[in-house]
Amino acid sequence: MTRGMGRMPARAALLAVGLAWSAAASAAPAAAPDRPPDRTRLDALIARFEAADSEADPAAYRAAAADALAEARRLYPADHPEIAARSLYVAMGRAAAGEMDQALAEADRIIPILAAAPAYRADWRNALNLRAYILNFKGDHAASLAINERLVADYAANPAGVAPRDHATTLSNLAASYLEHGRLDDALARNAEAIAVGLTLNPVPGDVAIWNANRVVYLYSSGRTEEAIATAQEAIGRLGNAIGADHPMMANLYANLGAILFRLNRPHDAMPMIRRAYELIEKAGGGPNQNSAAMRVQFAQALIRAGQYDDAIAFLDAATPIIDAQLGAESDRALAARDTRLIALIATGHGAEAAALARDLIAIRDARLPEGHRDRANARDNLAKAAFANGDWAAAAGVAREAVALRTGMLPPDHPDLLLGRALLLRAEDRGDARPATDLVADARALFDALTGNAHLARGSAQAERQRPAYGWLAEIFARRGAVEDAFEAQQWAARSSLDDALAVAASERAAAADPALAAVAGQRRQLLAARQGLEAKLDANLMRPDAAFDLAGLTRELDGNRQAIAALDATLTPDQRAALLFMPSRLADLEAAGSRAAATVMMTDLGGPWLVTAAGGGKTQQYLIAADAPIDALVGRLRASIDAGEKDTFDRAAAAELHARLFPGATAKWLAATRRLAVIANGSLGALPFGLLVPDPGKPGYLADRTTVSRMVRAPRAGDAARDAGPAGAVLIGLGGVESGRAGTLMAIRSAGTARAIDELPALPGAPRELAALAAALGDDGARLLIGDDATEAQLRAMPVPQGAVLAFATHGLLSGELDGLDEPALLLTPAGGDDGLLKPSEIGGMTLPARLVILSACNTAGAAGTDRPQLSGLVEGFFLAGAERVMASHWPVRDDIARRLSVGMVKGMRAGEDPPAALRAAIAAVRTGRDGEARADHPALWAPFELFSR
Repeated sequence: MTRGMGRMPARAALLAVGLAWSAAASAAPAAAPDRPPDRTRLDALIARFEAADSEADPAAYRAAAADALAEARRLYPADHPEIAARSLYVAMGRAAAGEMDQALAEADRIIPILAAAPAYRADWRNALNLRAYILNFKGDHAASLAINERLVADYAANPAGVAPRDHATTLSNLAASYLEHGRLDDALARNAEAIAVGLTLNPVPGDVAIWNANRVVYLYSSGRTEEAIATAQEAIGRLGNAIGADHPMMANLYANLGAILFRLNRPHDAMPMIRRAYELIEKAGGGPNQNSAAMRVQFAQALIRAGQYDDAIAFLDAATPIIDAQLGAESDRALAARDTRLIALIATGHGAEAAALARDLIAIRDARLPEGHRDRANARDNLAKAAFANGDWAAAAGVAREAVALRTGMLPPDHPDLLLGRALLLRAEDRGDARPATDLVADARALFDALTGNAHLARGSAQAERQRPAYGWLAEIFARRGAVEDAFEAQQWAARSSLDDALAVAASERAAAADPALAAVAGQRRQLLAARQGLEAKLDANLMRPDAAFDLAGLTRELDGNRQAIAALDATLTPDQRAALLFMPSRLADLEAAGSRAAATVMMTDLGGPWLVTAAGGGKTQQYLIAADAPIDALVGRLRASIDAGEKDTFDRAAAAELHARLFPGATAKWLAATRRLAVIANGSLGALPFGLLVPDPGKPGYLADRTTVSRMVRAPRAGDAARDAGPAGAVLIGLGGVESGRAGTLMAIRSAGTARAIDELPALPGAPRELAALAAALGDDGARLLIGDDATEAQLRAMPVPQGAVLAFATHGLLSGELDGLDEPALLLTPAGGDDGLLKPSEIGGMTLPARLVILSACNTAGAAGTDRPQLSGLVEGFFLAGAERVMASHWPVRDDIARRLSVGMVKGMRAGEDPPAALRAAIAAVRTGRDGEARADHPALWAPFELFSR
């Protein structure tokens, strides 16, 4: 395979399946004794071509091919197969430059010549590989598959003299062809064979990194998102040792992992991966090229997704001129950079400049691109968003309507891109009061049904993620038009994160493992979804290279048939099985039932601008929108900064009071003032803040925690939740802690040196064993099962029976998603042992059986600075709920050892005395603040406020 060449253009940014062909030349046949040509220069030119990189220096690559062909022509007659073999190099250079028709014509000319020369069998195979690649690129996947199957069969029938690397390359190409046909299991099997062969070679070729990157794409495209992420992380660690962490081919793995994390709305985690990818490519090539340009644009997109708009503009100001110089100001990469700048301009209030840029980009794309190209509609979406930001509802609706019309002619009715465009149009019409409210609500309901229908096909899939913004837009429309029940349902979909989907997939797998009938349905569903992915790949390919002969109606019928087959399977499920496979949101009646005369439940959701609040309790329901320009994030930032400054600085009570007023305005605040209990479900920046430290009355001392018992929920309550929560208070304590960070870091060789150093630098927690012992005493449990130091391992926890109603306590460090190399979930630090890395993550917790009444996460930084893409605390909490726990006590920021001990012990004592867990925690906080627990008074919110109690 030529280095860095033969990668099929991505169906979506950065995620590309790499097809390749080998450039290895056959040995020349023995020359006639009377006229032996001197091949010295030719062999040197062949070696030069083999070492060339089509991506780093395309001109040098093509020049090396031309020089080799010229020398072959000087040495051999015109019909000699040596000339055909070197002509193959020229064809490969054309393919690398995108001249596919010319490259295919040349391959077709030389394949018969090479086939007739047994000594050139390797070159014949390479020419077939090239032909298969081009056909796949052009969308003729059936012909490409036939060639690749023929090549694999030829390798099996004629193994003598086969170069293992060439064989592995063909296996990888066959895997890619299988994927295009929806044969996922076959694709994964052939891909695994290719990787296995590559890893036996010495040295291991860099191509193995591409094959692993392909595997990541296969898994992600089929909806196996968490497996794709784990595969990428494992491959980065393994191949970093095999080919070198700085090998340019490693960029493919970093890029694909970054792309997945970005699409999962986790920009903070994506940015280090994307930056690493483009830095490796540019280091190898001496500067930016087409691939690194795409990665630079996506890095800027991640900055925007993370809310760092000014940084994104500054980054693009530096990157765009480089892209223009390399590729041209109207190249796809340059236009994508300008699209990204446009979004940042909108977010920073430069709507007029954004609108002007959007109109320019539409003109360029309309002139350059054929009818049916995806980017013609996408460009209109951006102008609609700019007009929306400028408050020009009529203009926004008009251009959004154009985008919908374009997509209607090139997409099936239920395609996510078309549904998302329709939602944008509906949002503009709603804001402009362009249609009767009843019509808007009816259309919104139909659209919402179509969106959730797509999401139910495969949770966490690429398709499901693409349409996620629409839930927030529809929730806003419903709320504005008084459709409270609809708004509440859409709100729950908008609140879901990628980690929610990952844990839901884990829960369904766990349910299937215990239910053979469900497992059978899940298996059939996976096969249908793999076939669907193949159909969608054909559609995506046509959107990038429209073909007038493309049979959209026929493909739509196939997709409809596939959807109906999946629906028929789902119809066989019982209600419990259905709930295990599909997300079933709560009804408003469930929220109302969770409250009482003196209790309320409030759900606050970031809709991507405005916030939606739905509150119920005491037979009363309220729902309202908080405007997009309300400084919610800024106020949370001020409070977190005040907390981070520590107990010696004055707490920002003004920010706490303003935030309370913004979240609970007027009549809502008055209503909630009469409640004794408040359960909160919140995402986004509010997920990182304990509500107990809010100030209800700026004119008086005290906090919300002084007025009411505050607890948190990770989702809206459902019928039956209370019954599951009911259970006897157990007296058994199972505790883990006292992990020595230095020893843990030393044992983490399976991750990276950076990870080991980071673990080494964590501060010691000398009070952890004392805290666990105090908890045991508070429970009156003389037989507490404590796993301290080297015994605090994942394996020990898995092997430990946890009785129903027990207390499970962790006195160890909590780590943030992204805090360590490749850590894409929050984690609790345990001691590494055996095959375990010592990082206990939500996806692993969910696979355990831990029916504790209470889990205590008395850990530093259990939550940290959570955001929409980093649901830190709630991720750990949901993992424990999936494992069977009833309630979890966890912290929002680093906790002092002694305070953590006093709060956790005080809460457990209260539970033993008969208080329910939320009331017991509130009493423990009051005792710490006043010193009633016999120790020093600690009244600063930085000390007492971090812990909150979560329930299902």
